[in-house]
Amino acid sequence: MNSKLWKKIKIQINTYELFNYDGMEKLFNNKSLFQLITKWKFHLVIISIISIAVGVFISSPIVITPKYKSTAIAYPCNLPEYSKESTTEQMYQMLMSTDIKFKMLSAFQLDKHYKLDRKDPLFLTNFLDEFNDNISISKTEFESVQITAYDKDPVVASNMVDSMIAFYNFKVAELHKLKQKEMIEIMGRAMQEKKNEIDSVEKQLIEMRTKYGILNVTAQSIEATKGMIQGNKQAADLYKNLEQYAGTYKEMDSLSWHFRKEYINYKLQYENAIREFNKNITYAQIVQKPFPADKKSYPVRWVIVALTLAGGLIISLMGIAFIESKQQKKNTTNLES
Repeated sequence: MNSKLWKKIKIQINTYELFNYDGMEKLFNNKSLFQLITKWKFHLVIISIISIAVGVFISSPIVITPKYKSTAIAYPCNLPEYSKESTTEQMYQMLMSTDIKFKMLSAFQLDKHYKLDRKDPLFLTNFLDEFNDNISISKTEFESVQITAYDKDPVVASNMVDSMIAFYNFKVAELHKLKQKEMIEIMGRAMQEKKNEIDSVEKQLIEMRTKYGILNVTAQSIEATKGMIQGNKQAADLYKNLEQYAGTYKEMDSLSWHFRKEYINYKLQYENAIREFNKNITYAQIVQKPFPADKKSYPVRWVIVALTLAGGLIISLMGIAFIESKQQKKNTTNLES
């Protein structure tokens, strides 16, 4: 083969390899990355300084408002059973409820704090998004619940966590009292109905005692029988009354005893419901109390600076590779001509 023709083909092959992905990769493999960095070291140093400066600026309070973190850890306690969920899951559900979030909105004027417009049609959506970004509720591996708040003011962050626990206690107590109030009303009505039944039966018993002289069917039956045999008129009259009304009296007496037993059972439940309603207890056992942080938690400045520096260097190396490729293409073209 002609030497000139072979040389031309070789140049075209080298040029193709240079401008596809493999060619670019070969550039870095053949030409040591260390050599490339050494050649462009002054440029890379300047780019690194600029990248660090940009990272410092981006992570400064001018661009990103620093936030302080406050955390509390609590165990659920004294919770009544609502379903098959564990008490920890119940506590988590309560803390995640929109009722508590809206109470926080009102208590801390979070619309102003988060700079939200109440007239905005999407105000509630924006508020909940902002709230969820700054307040997090999570279950720990030890069956406790962790409440974390981020805010630009460390005292506000701590107070928000405290208030979340207070509103949780209030909500559980509210639900508990509502349940006990229903029980008080139900047992109160049942007691009144049973009392009316007792009064009705007692009225009939009193009538039979006063009008017919029946007090104790068993004992009086024996005595009335003896008196009647002996010719005692009063005993004979009592015997006739017992003969006619003894069954009714025993039935009424049995009903009276049964109604009183039911009434006592209702009364015990009624009194227990009143005690539960008037009980003031907490439903969270705090094992880690929140406190105002003395150091910001967000943003993590060194991470932002490191990412900015890494990004700057990667882009710079890609630019250098492109320049080197252009230079090599130019040299190849000159060689071909």
